[in-house]
Amino acid sequence: MATSEHKFSIDELIQALLRAEGIHEGHWALNVEFLASGTAANSPVDPTKTLPALLVSVVSATLVRTENSARGTVDAAVVNPRKRVATAKTARTRKAHASTLQ
Repeated sequence: MATSEHKFSIDELIQALLRAEGIHEGHWALNVEFLASGTAANSPVDPTKTLPALLVSVVSATLVRTENSARGTVDAAVVNPRKRVATAKTARTRKAHASTLQ
């Protein structure tokens, strides 16, 4: 049965993005851009009162390459290694055998 919800950790999200983008090397982190706006909201204690509030929206997520394996980064070479290309085998030549038929 398919579920209607899929939860990902930040590391799992970075791994999925690295695979989707075909990135095979380097250490990568996730940068999330937020937008904050001031607003007014009803008080949860007293709905007749209005209180100042902050509305925070997620604007974007960006993969960012880092210089080293800092905490919170993912190594693309480990989670999305390059596929090994099978090398073509050289054709073997058959040795000539003396015919025994007369």
